[in-house]
Amino acid sequence: MRVGRGMLVAVVALGLMAAGEKPGAPPEAELMEPGGRAGWVADPASGCWLWAGGIEPGATEVVAAWNGKCPEGPGEGTGRALVTWRSRGEVRRMDYLGDLVRGKNEGRGKLVISEGDQVVSEEEGLFQDDRLVDGRMALPRLRLEYEGKLRGGHPQGPGRLSVQGRVFEGDWVNGCLQQGDGWVAFTRPVESCAGQDT
Repeated sequence: MRVGRGMLVAVVALGLMAAGEKPGAPPEAELMEPGGRAGWVADPASGCWLWAGGIEPGATEVVAAWNGKCPEGPGEGTGRALVTWRSRGEVRRMDYLGDLVRGKNEGRGKLVISEGDQVVSEEEGLFQDDRLVDGRMALPRLRLEYEGKLRGGHPQGPGRLSVQGRVFEGDWVNGCLQQGDGWVAFTRPVESCAGQDT
């Protein structure tokens, strides 16, 4: 079958129009809830969706911005993902530079969380399913830095924790590191380490 020139122009025009359209809204049941579940936050300019969680209860004006592609709604590829919100009269933000897959941090990247102009935390390295799994995590206000492997948000495997100049290094198990007769914990209460199945 031959395609006439007029038909080809119409098909190309439809393709370009579809490529320039904003994606639809994220599913209502999967929207992020401050103080509750993680979920989608939409970019009002592009319509792209970003996955976000950990935003405190009572937060307002939650907005996403993504400078990459989003062919099916969720952000895809390499770019800058920014989620901002207002809490207790202050602007807060999660600023991620790196790779996204289906709107989540996936691959190499750097995430900085700040309150006003103060950096609360930094994570840099390899992300899987929106979590840092290998790299560096720092909490500048506490002068704390962890470098190594993580699983489910907790140190797991070889890692090094520096807290205000003191260094704890070894094989971590679910956020706990045995040091002689005692325990060092990061990301969980130390009481949950001793004698517990971690």
